[in-house]
Amino acid sequence: MTLLDAMLAHLGPFELWPNYILQNLFLHQPSPSYTTRLRIVISFMFGNDVPVEMAYDFYIACSGLTGAAARLMIDQTKEWYKQLHRSINRRHIAEYYNMLYRNHYWLNGSLLNQQELALPEVNSMEFGIDATTHPLKIRRRLEMRTNERANNLSTCFQTHHAAG
Repeated sequence: MTLLDAMLAHLGPFELWPNYILQNLFLHQPSPSYTTRLRIVISFMFGNDVPVEMAYDFYIACSGLTGAAARLMIDQTKEWYKQLHRSINRRHIAEYYNMLYRNHYWLNGSLLNQQELALPEVNSMEFGIDATTHPLKIRRRLEMRTNERANNLSTCFQTHHAAG
């Protein structure tokens, strides 16, 4: 199962994802001085029980981050997941969209209510790739990633069979 397949199995198809999450994953790259969008994505992943390694691997795959930017993303994700796990008594740590209940909730410390709706409820949310500001760019990036995986598998297959 590919990372994309695993994430979609865990959270559902992109058509059900909030467009702002998709835009932050595919179109915006974090920097040390501006990590707000990254924090939004990490809150979404954490709140929806995505394992930390899967969260940063998926972000890197979607955004195309490499080098220092990828390292920053991994470090920030690990640090924020650690902080969220340690914050057992804190209220309203972050807001996130819950994919199961299809609503915004608060991330609260583990000793507090985990099903606290973030009020006021957002009524005008848009979902899916087509609701983003650059749907064609996102689709091309997904297509590119899919083709890269197919080429890597094909090369791997040819190499193993040529040697054998």
